[in-house]
Amino acid sequence: MWSRDSNQKDDYGSKGMKRAVIFFILAVSLLLSMQSNACVGRVLNIGITNSVNENLLAEMVSMLINERTGTTVNIKVFDNTLDMYESVRKGELGIVIDNTDHAMNMLSISSSNEREKDYDLLKKELRERMNLIWLKPFGLLREENGNGKYLYAAVITESVLTNFPALPRVINKLGGISDDRDFNKMVKAVKSEGKVKRAVRDLLKKKKLI
Repeated sequence: MWSRDSNQKDDYGSKGMKRAVIFFILAVSLLLSMQSNACVGRVLNIGITNSVNENLLAEMVSMLINERTGTTVNIKVFDNTLDMYESVRKGELGIVIDNTDHAMNMLSISSSNEREKDYDLLKKELRERMNLIWLKPFGLLREENGNGKYLYAAVITESVLTNFPALPRVINKLGGISDDRDFNKMVKAVKSEGKVKRAVRDLLKKKKLI
């Protein structure tokens, strides 16, 4: 009798644990769904300077956010980095696509010629000086002028992080995309043929991101 009661207790305990796990999974799924739905019907502005790299990355971020969250995203092009960050300061932009070279020049920070070290310093300085958060880098891309390769990343404001809590998780899906063979094929195709939006959509679908 004692053995059977013990087995029954173990069985009840196992069922209770399963219920707890199922409840936890449902709760997490509901939370993620609520975060995504909170973005629906809202508008975000992305700032870039006039370069092929930034235009491509901005289109990818824009399309990914729109498809995943329903948020409308506008891309605004600036003549230079200073004007772009001034627009951030005024609250006109929530996201910018930038690279370490541009941002360090804007903040008058000297390069150490060590990419990771420069990135870490820049990330710290932007957070402390401007309340901006650098997300996971897209990776290294060569500038059109051929001056070198720099780390590109999406930079978001603290208010965007507060109002769109799901965005970092969404945008970070593009982390390291510059190392992807299909991405580099897309860059070459866009430079020769144009049709940016179509190329971006095809790539995101191929990677099962939308």
